[in-house]
Amino acid sequence: MLIEASRRDANRHEGMSIIEPKTNTLEVLLVVVCVLVLAITLSAGLWPFSIHVANQVSWRLKEKGLHFGEYGMVISGGKFNGMPTENGNGCSIEIWIAPGLTRDSGTILAFYQTGNSEWIQVRQSGGDLAFSRSPAGNFDEAKQRNVYVDHAFRKDTQVLITMTSAEGRLNIYLNGILKKSAKNIAFLGSDFSGTLILGDSPYGHATFTGIYRGMAFYDRTLSPEEIRQNYTTWKRIREQIATTANHPFSLYLFNEQKGGILYNIGKAGPDMVIPKHYFVFEPGFLVPFWKEFRPNWEYVNDLVINILGLVPLGTCFAALFAWLVSRKWALSYVVILGVCVSLTIEVLQAFLPARSSGTTDLITNTTGSALGAWLYLNAATQSLLSRWGMVHVN
Repeated sequence: MLIEASRRDANRHEGMSIIEPKTNTLEVLLVVVCVLVLAITLSAGLWPFSIHVANQVSWRLKEKGLHFGEYGMVISGGKFNGMPTENGNGCSIEIWIAPGLTRDSGTILAFYQTGNSEWIQVRQSGGDLAFSRSPAGNFDEAKQRNVYVDHAFRKDTQVLITMTSAEGRLNIYLNGILKKSAKNIAFLGSDFSGTLILGDSPYGHATFTGIYRGMAFYDRTLSPEEIRQNYTTWKRIREQIATTANHPFSLYLFNEQKGGILYNIGKAGPDMVIPKHYFVFEPGFLVPFWKEFRPNWEYVNDLVINILGLVPLGTCFAALFAWLVSRKWALSYVVILGVCVSLTIEVLQAFLPARSSGTTDLITNTTGSALGAWLYLNAATQSLLSRWGMVHVN
């Protein structure tokens, strides 16, 4: 048999011991488990497999809004051309939503322009609300400036987010109450340019799950009193927002309840449309790890998951290589396998809209496979397996 030949060849090398399964049944079982673990690892990394993912956006009659699923997005039917605000007059944003999860990570609102323009986005980061401003140039999460409002979201609980900006100061209100004020960070009328995206980021898969019930842009800074009044109006009869003295520049009520168009009933701006398929404007290809860095717990959680996800692969193939090649070279072979498997996944993910292709996962997955190999090859594990009668060293 090929396996027997490989084992004999390995034994010919002086000082190169092999760790052999105790019985033929265990040998067959090891090979089967390795194949299954490899298949599961590839499947998990590439799921869902389709390059045409259905856009999971649907009307909810009971909640009177538009529901966004795990792969959901809405985009403007045309481009925004900015808001012609007067000097010092500022501008404002209102978004009325109900998150599907208390702790999640996703983009609520973002403007996308090709080229090297600055851009803004509103995000859910765990249970917190985040306003992010990225400098001009290629997208780099590490260079974003972020302002956070802690504990802003609760599952299925409606919240009206109001943001006002003027003279370099950003104010963030939740349900009419001021929660955060920050200097030297703001949004301008010129930031309302390009394609508006709801529910996802233009750079990689970062979807927000939940229900949208309304959104308005104002070409001036709303006063605290107007913000409180608007909160009451949104809750009671949102249609009245269109008739108030505040006069939104762009207004979307999310009350169509059917069809694929969300009509803008404000002064200017395009309608929104629901695409048939979910997609990412700039998915990226093997994005450098320093550009993927985010200083938050979600990033740390992703690192841990990607390390642990390849531990089973490393453990199983360390056992296989320690038997077929040698104990000495098993760790090196596993690391090479980990790189190949992870690189295959990351390259293919660039063509799958629901996944992101980056080098951070390449590093963490390889680390996980090496950790799994070490867990199998260390003396304590081998002593335990020997006592259980599962392996012996030749």
